[in-house]
Amino acid sequence: MARRGSGCLKVVLGLILIPIILASGLWFLSNLSRVLTHEPVDAVVVDLIPSTGTDGDTVYTPVYEYDVAGQTYRYTSLVSIGGIGVPDIGDDKTLLYNPDDPGDARVRNMFLLLVLPAIVVLIPVSILGALGLAALRRRRAAEEWSPPDATVPPWSQPAEVDLARDTITAIFMGTEPSQMDVAGKSQYRVKARAEINGEIRRFLGEWVDEDPTLMFMERGNTVEVRIDPENPAIYEVIMPATE
Repeated sequence: MARRGSGCLKVVLGLILIPIILASGLWFLSNLSRVLTHEPVDAVVVDLIPSTGTDGDTVYTPVYEYDVAGQTYRYTSLVSIGGIGVPDIGDDKTLLYNPDDPGDARVRNMFLLLVLPAIVVLIPVSILGALGLAALRRRRAAEEWSPPDATVPPWSQPAEVDLARDTITAIFMGTEPSQMDVAGKSQYRVKARAEINGEIRRFLGEWVDEDPTLMFMERGNTVEVRIDPENPAIYEVIMPATE
């Protein structure tokens, strides 16, 4: 069952995702600029620096040597390699170097330079987009199911009704969330409909702190409504007692 704090959780998640998107986006753009503006150069592995990886195995950091305009430069890789991926001393590798600063170089690995940063950008963007789309759909659904006469304004309850009036069984049509308050919390109210004298009537329950969707689904997707038979606009949605 969704809690009233779920809206606040989505806000916090969004605030976490935004800086991740910005940081990874800058990372991608920086690497893209490097690919577009830096020059390729042939390099040779001249050393392998051993270290211990996170799993306890030995990994090696390659050191490359390359020449630009008759001057020799060295570049120590930012990535340590283990297993069969470790190169041999003397192996060739293509680097990308900065023409304005030949000592600034990177291994020309398009996965590490572009694909990986793009994935890091797309994952939080997709999550943030899904949250926004879900919120938009819920808002549209709420607008579609609001009664035409807007008899239940936000944060109010349906009109008081006489408990002796008729009780009908309506079809449960889901719940409608309220707008979040200053604490980032939402309330929920039941949506239901029933056919009365050949006319479809829609009903909204009172605001509650927790989403009652599962509770009504467990009761066969039906909702009991006390209604004034002479005026169906006067009604009360009956909320099941919680254990």
